[in-house]
Amino acid sequence: MTEQEAKQIEESIKAAAATNALMQADIRPPIKQKADSAKIAVCIPMGDKDDPDVLVCEHCSKRHVGVAICPGCGKEHETRRKARHAGLVPIEWLLNAWQIVPPLLCSLQVMVRKSTLSAQGRNEMTYQAIKDGAKYIFYWDDDTIIPPKAIYDLHNMMERYPDVGVISGVYTTREELPEPLIYKKHGQGAYWNFDPYTPGVLEPIFGAGAGCMMARVSALKEVEQILGGPWWADEQDLKMTEEGRGKATWGHDIRFCKRMWATHQMDESGYPTPGPDGVEDPRKKPSEKWKVMVAGWIRCYHWDIARQRAFAMPVDAPCFKNVNTDHYWSHIWGSEGHDTWRQYPEMFSKVASLIPKGSNVVDVGCGVGILMDRLEKERDAKTYGYDISTKAIELLHDIGKKGKVQDVIDFKLNHFPTKETVVVSTESIEHMDDKRLDRLFSESAKGKKAIFTTPKGKLEGTPPGEHVQVWQPLTLRNRLKQHFSNVQINELETVDRPNNPFLIAVCSNEHRSILKKKVKTKKG
Repeated sequence: MTEQEAKQIEESIKAAAATNALMQADIRPPIKQKADSAKIAVCIPMGDKDDPDVLVCEHCSKRHVGVAICPGCGKEHETRRKARHAGLVPIEWLLNAWQIVPPLLCSLQVMVRKSTLSAQGRNEMTYQAIKDGAKYIFYWDDDTIIPPKAIYDLHNMMERYPDVGVISGVYTTREELPEPLIYKKHGQGAYWNFDPYTPGVLEPIFGAGAGCMMARVSALKEVEQILGGPWWADEQDLKMTEEGRGKATWGHDIRFCKRMWATHQMDESGYPTPGPDGVEDPRKKPSEKWKVMVAGWIRCYHWDIARQRAFAMPVDAPCFKNVNTDHYWSHIWGSEGHDTWRQYPEMFSKVASLIPKGSNVVDVGCGVGILMDRLEKERDAKTYGYDISTKAIELLHDIGKKGKVQDVIDFKLNHFPTKETVVVSTESIEHMDDKRLDRLFSESAKGKKAIFTTPKGKLEGTPPGEHVQVWQPLTLRNRLKQHFSNVQINELETVDRPNNPFLIAVCSNEHRSILKKKVKTKKG
């Protein structure tokens, strides 16, 4: 930020404070705390609700302070349509604010900026919060109703994960069919498959709406140092070209996130990739951290004061049906490690007895390699594992096993010679949706043999959304018969699960292969 830009912000802040358009207050002042205790600035942009001069152009929908000619499209206004109704914040939001649980030993300062558009207001409050010595900034919209522990939990995650620059909660559009304001990749629309159940599980995202978002001040300082410019502002990335291509405009919240992760987008030279003008200052070294994450369990309501309705994640959203993501399982394996209770001694012993000695074995959903280790020792097998969890594969490599992180939807039976490979997938198919099951079964059918285990019926005590399939012998047989000519299913009761036996399915296409050979011989 240049001296001129800083001076303009300071003048705007001073003018706003003089008219009470910028107000500050301490919710929890820094009394009886350490000098280095964290300070959180809660920044609330109230926008233009109480500004009678803010209009919306009926031609281009650009908002601006009321003038006869629109600065966006250059057309004269036919009407003076107000942007929003004047008024204070909803009482529902105020009641919510009173219930907030602050973090321990952490002072809270609240800033409210009125009578300006959100990007400018957030930028001014960010500048002031950094100047006041805040460690974190919590951006909170006055139409977002957050859980009472939202600030507490976000602060907790920031303290635990020092490489995270921004963490967002989840809220939705204010539409009859709402969708989450969470984006995994640019241009792919709303992201639905985050983990909404497990406190402490963070997932990287491309960007999010800024209604419930915490940012690390040290990250903001580095973003400004590397990339320059304001933290919050609308941005046009592409200008109109001679070929007639249009322009791409980033909303200020998505741009804010984009700039955060862009600080570690490096080219081969180790410097930030050139911007639209092709120029980068070689003295500005990029950061290797500052991730943008979503905390899926922090679910908010988006309040519509005009309709007196609160919008939230639909109860039938995909995220509530299947939480089996990399981050969900990495959180589990990270806490359990190789000492996991998922040893399954009796079931793994049975599976091992069904595999010929010296076999090539691919374990799909291998976890930390408990079964793979047993097969190598007892059956002299060569093994290779696949798992969706990055942490599981890290722990697998720690004990000298081979494997890779891969979603089942991309599974290919190509590590060993296909016809000489035995596929095992234990306690995994109950976690897979139909597309992943079809992929697993169709690829496994190309091998020599496949062995699948799963609980019989519903397994009590399973976290919501973890088991997306419930199997009985007949339903499992019918599903496998779509891919295998030979299917044998047995039940195995064990000491540790007397009321929930395992189903063990042994499958092959040996008969089909013999039949094909006979047909070819006959034709020959």
